[in-house]
Amino acid sequence: MTYEHAPILGPQKITVFGKEIDLAVYRNKETAPPEIKSGVFSHIGSFDLDTVDPDDEIWYQDGIREEGTFTKERLDAFDNSYDVNGWLAKYIPPMFTLDGIPKDGRGRVLSAREKYKAGLTGRYIPAYFYTETDSSKKASVIDGLDNNLRHDPAFKATMESVVSGSLLLIKEGELEFSEVAIRTFLFTDLKIEKRFSPGNITKIVNAILKRGVGGGDPLVRVEVRGKHEAFCEKAGYKVDGKTTFLLCCDNDTYAYRAWCQHILPAIVKNNNPVKIILFTNNHVPAEARKKVKAFKNFIEYFLDASFLMVAKDLGLPSIPVKFKPFEIVGCIPQIIGKHDAYRKSYRLVDIDKY
Repeated sequence: MTYEHAPILGPQKITVFGKEIDLAVYRNKETAPPEIKSGVFSHIGSFDLDTVDPDDEIWYQDGIREEGTFTKERLDAFDNSYDVNGWLAKYIPPMFTLDGIPKDGRGRVLSAREKYKAGLTGRYIPAYFYTETDSSKKASVIDGLDNNLRHDPAFKATMESVVSGSLLLIKEGELEFSEVAIRTFLFTDLKIEKRFSPGNITKIVNAILKRGVGGGDPLVRVEVRGKHEAFCEKAGYKVDGKTTFLLCCDNDTYAYRAWCQHILPAIVKNNNPVKIILFTNNHVPAEARKKVKAFKNFIEYFLDASFLMVAKDLGLPSIPVKFKPFEIVGCIPQIIGKHDAYRKSYRLVDIDKY
């Protein structure tokens, strides 16, 4: 089948962002349906935005993007592109299996859905549909990385994305943990030499070998703040910025800010202890764990230092801490694999078990 004769199923013309689009516009060389590892092209059609559930696992892209699908930066970029340019038919549209499982374009679809829910566009968007022939994780990762390197306005896959995808395959038992197998995967399946310099390829291989010891370092699911807030509410905590706070723990200064901006004002107002829930934007689990524990240590240090200051002012050697003006109730479950049970049951993870 050539791109000039790609079949169109369903309405040939649809309205997207106030502009009529003839799906025949995709019958050209620039938007020829890409070959993918997991399936074969079926037809051009329309995807129903009303069927999208952002909480469904199919919209996550674990192991393909280092910062997941729901980061605010990514969704804002798509949102801005739609506002300025509308739907750009010069680019390959989102891709799906015949069952509606997304193969590419998740961010564009999620952003378009928000526009649809706000009444700013119609219910349907152009899409390519594929018959799935390989449902393996390896095929999915290869397709995801290939697709992300290809189009605009999606962010291009980075070195970390390749590392994360490879680690996921090692963890799933679909990639042997050896330098020969890793290099074969990178050069044969990903054609990595067309995308990265020899020096960067060496860095990628070394990172995979370093982090793949013991079956592959797990991945951290990084999402936009709103997703975390929704999770907290389902877990029984309403993030209101008054009594309950959702805080990032990635920078040492964030604990200082929490103490000065949230905890001390609550003490002055004689309020109950503030509740703190932590999350991370760090994609390396070991670093995420380190930052979570560091946040707790810093906050407790500020508490001890404050009591010591008062003790010295009173001429006493020390004052025991009888009341904590804060409670770290837990962390958002973000480490894939280790935190899955917490995530599915909407429970926060204790710092000691993180």
